Amino acid sequence: MNTKSQQFEEKINGIHSSFLSALDDFKKYYVYYHKNPEVNEYSNNFVNSKNQLQQLSGQMFTVTNNIQKNIEELDEGITKVSDKLTKEKHKNKELEQLATGLKSTENGSSMLIDDTKKEYQGIFFKNFEVFIGILIILGLLISPKAAIVLLVIAIIISYYLGIMKLILPVFSVL
Repeated sequence: MNTKSQQFEEKINGIHSSFLSALDDFKKYYVYYHKNPEVNEYSNNFVNSKNQLQQLSGQMFTVTNNIQKNIEELDEGITKVSDKLTKEKHKNKELEQLATGLKSTENGSSMLIDDTKKEYQGIFFKNFEVFIGILIILGLLISPKAAIVLLVIAIIISYYLGIMKLILPVFSVL
């Protein structure tokens, strides 16, 4: 299937080859006509060759006009595509910024969750220390044997919870 450019090229080549032979005829009959203007045959051939050149020139003008129209249509189409591409690039940039923001938000929320967990664990351990301290003080108020039992239970629970380090400050108080 021929493209428009190939079609235009074929038309131009056809006009070009016809134009060269018509130009040769025109040159020849121009000389004959101006040397012998009274001979009708030379006059008719000169006018015919002149008309043929004008006709070929008109065809060439029509082809160039069609080429120019085709170029303008292509330019208009490319401009529309370029405008759409620019809009899509802008939209893509906005979406990339949004995605980056979401990733940053996700990272920030993960950090906040981790910080909150650490804070919760710290508060939990402090509350556990206070609870163990209260139990020991209650045990001492009731009886020293109960305080030792409560202390052993607190050590076992703290070992189970992995917070043995919190019991050490209690021993420093005793």
